[in-house]
Amino acid sequence: MLFLDRRASYDVVPVREPIGAGCVNALIMSQLNNNLTVMRWQQGEGRLIRCGNPPERFDPTIATVPENLCVAFPADAVRSLTLSIAPEEVKHLQRALPFMLEESMLEDVAQLHFAAARIDDDLHSVVVVDRSKMANWSEELPDSLQNVPWVSEALCLPWSPEQCTVIFEAQHAVLRWGLAEGGRIEHSLLADLMESIGLQEQTLIVYAADQALAEAAIPEQLHGAIQWRKGGFSEALLLADPHPPVPDLRQGEFAPRLPLARWWAVWQRVALALAVACILKIGFSVADYQMLKAEDLQLRQAIQTSYRRVNPRGAVVDVEKQLNRQLGEFGAGTQRSAFTPTMVALLTAIQKVDGIKLTALNYSGKGDLRLSLSAPNFESVEQVREQLKVQSFTVQLENSNARSEGVVARLRVQIP
Repeated sequence: MLFLDRRASYDVVPVREPIGAGCVNALIMSQLNNNLTVMRWQQGEGRLIRCGNPPERFDPTIATVPENLCVAFPADAVRSLTLSIAPEEVKHLQRALPFMLEESMLEDVAQLHFAAARIDDDLHSVVVVDRSKMANWSEELPDSLQNVPWVSEALCLPWSPEQCTVIFEAQHAVLRWGLAEGGRIEHSLLADLMESIGLQEQTLIVYAADQALAEAAIPEQLHGAIQWRKGGFSEALLLADPHPPVPDLRQGEFAPRLPLARWWAVWQRVALALAVACILKIGFSVADYQMLKAEDLQLRQAIQTSYRRVNPRGAVVDVEKQLNRQLGEFGAGTQRSAFTPTMVALLTAIQKVDGIKLTALNYSGKGDLRLSLSAPNFESVEQVREQLKVQSFTVQLENSNARSEGVVARLRVQIP
């Protein structure tokens, strides 16, 4: 039998032709796919409960999980209640809850885990569970169930104002009597619980396979308010809210964390390969640096050796700049002729006169040359002067002396 949620809204689409059975089934399955799916976890095993279907044994090796899935823990281990919280206290609610509920708890609050969720205005839903059980569940649950909500099984049941949903199972009954209140209890203690929470004015929606057993467990004065349903937990999910506003137990120290271990198992080889590549790259870079450093040292030594061949004296600070500056003094600038072409022109002019010997040459670096010549006579010296003038040199005779073998003269030549 299919139950549709009277609280849910359904879109009505006008059609021109009658809707066949296949279309009806498609619409129903579309609505069922949005229902809540529950993984009931107990004693280290999970039972997957889809609405309207029998429970299925959960395979932890499955990586994908159904949509709208939550992990439901036994309601006798997860106590639920509602609490009114002032707006100014909400910011520190997680730390304040143990102190606010300390007097109502029999156990030491230091051994309890508290989780809360806002329901409406100042009203909050609070669940309490033993820390050791939370730690055990965290170790037992596979990775595929670590990132879905963890809730109390009682708060997965359908509920509406002035109604209480009760599901009878083999050993106990699971019931929800409030928006954020529910529990699990043995059949023999169910009557006492119902009398203590006051269900006289509520309708009891009871799912039971054995109606006689259920009637015996429910107080006689409440029999008139019972509405019987066939089935169990999976049939009740047909009317449950797909997204119930219940607290997720994964809060505080049990909040979901990044699955670093699982990521490391997947990317371990890639990370090791990258690490080896980085180490090799760094090693090659260090080797290249050492090699280039040695080559740079050799080049600097070679440059200084070459410089010392030209200028063996003086301090060496910047070889390139010092050598360029010294070479610039020899006519390498733009305002004077180059030194080598000048020497070629000067020697060419001297060779045109017979018997002339160049005995000395002094260059001041300021554009003047001083030549010491040995000539057979004064006429030869004058011929040399004329040849230099033809080459555009300005020539001045500084002195001349007659000797037994000829004439010794000193000329001053200004380079253009």
